[in-house]
Amino acid sequence: MRKKFDQVARVFFSPETFLPFMIGAIFLAVLGNAVSQILSKLVGESVQAYFSIALGSVLIFGVMVWLLGKILDKQLQSPQLNLDKQPPIKHRGLILLVSRPEPCKAAIDFHSSVLERCWLICSPSTLSIANELKQEFTKLKIADPIVVNDVYDPLEFFQKVKRIYSNLPQGWTGDDVIADFTGMTAQGSVGMVLASLSPEHQLQYTPAEFKEGKLTGRCLLPIEIVLKRQLNNAETPANS
Repeated sequence: MRKKFDQVARVFFSPETFLPFMIGAIFLAVLGNAVSQILSKLVGESVQAYFSIALGSVLIFGVMVWLLGKILDKQLQSPQLNLDKQPPIKHRGLILLVSRPEPCKAAIDFHSSVLERCWLICSPSTLSIANELKQEFTKLKIADPIVVNDVYDPLEFFQKVKRIYSNLPQGWTGDDVIADFTGMTAQGSVGMVLASLSPEHQLQYTPAEFKEGKLTGRCLLPIEIVLKRQLNNAETPANS
């Protein structure tokens, strides 16, 4: 304990920290004294005047803290995620792994302005959630949920997703559809990603929102996983 105290004291009283602290404290004291003298000249030097100055200072401080809190709260609740990640362009088709309803609804809502079809891949335990999503988004063409029996078998997910890509509506291409691998098990995500490893297939995930280390129950904007450029770059040496 003493060793830790000695280290803190050594840092505090070192010229690199103590001197700037003292200079700043002196200037703040001078500034505060100057402001108080100006206010005294304006409102007088009676006890009531000093009380008014003190009360006004407390009120101004409280208002500034309240405004700062509102600004920070708005930033924390913003659904944007600034990690140099771009949301995907909106797609006509969306493939979803169904577990929690929140990321599914967030993904559907994001593409809703152009979305026409949605494929829901679920397990027997999440089939009810898939059916609820189908009933909620009645304007979309949603086929019967695709049930995966073994959620720990990535190959089963791989086959289900590949079958969707192979049976797209007439006139559609792979670029018209995006797959969201947020839900279900890690094996399910792996199977979906493997099935989408093609320059014409698009991938995204919808991250959950955390506040103070806890889930808020809401989701952020989907984030695009850019494979097209990376795959093309990987093929360049072989083609050259």
